[in-house]
Amino acid sequence: MTSKLFNISCKSSNETLVRILLYVSKTDYNICTMSQSSTDVQDVKLITLELEIDARSIDRFIEEILQLDGVLDVAVSFGSVLHIATYQMSCNSNTFDILHRIKSHNTHIINIEADKLLIVHIASEKDIRLLYNKLDNKSLLSFCQQPIAIGRPLSWDKVI
Repeated sequence: MTSKLFNISCKSSNETLVRILLYVSKTDYNICTMSQSSTDVQDVKLITLELEIDARSIDRFIEEILQLDGVLDVAVSFGSVLHIATYQMSCNSNTFDILHRIKSHNTHIINIEADKLLIVHIASEKDIRLLYNKLDNKSLLSFCQQPIAIGRPLSWDKVI
């Protein structure tokens, strides 16, 4: 089984999310990550679901999800799934050491406060884990990781 990222646009209803979870729970697919977010279209949510799924089962999974009440569209990523990670680091005497460690990992510092750095890293899960292991010490204040949504437009004609 490989990890695939599904973007599911649906009506703004927790019932739709519950239906999706119930369906997945009855299969042998493993949920790696899942998130739900609002969109700029009123009453439409985006559910991002990363599943470990056999390649032969993808089309059937999409067909089954599209049959669920409230689901508007489903898109799947066939490349490797990219993740976005944020690291909050304390600034102290080893700040230059932190900067030296992150410079080769295609990271960006997006916020600097008096005593904190907020670092963003877009990469494969393996690369994120590698950098996390380098930064895992008492300077690491918080960490968050999730898959990036698929970079393809959703079919809004199904919404309207």
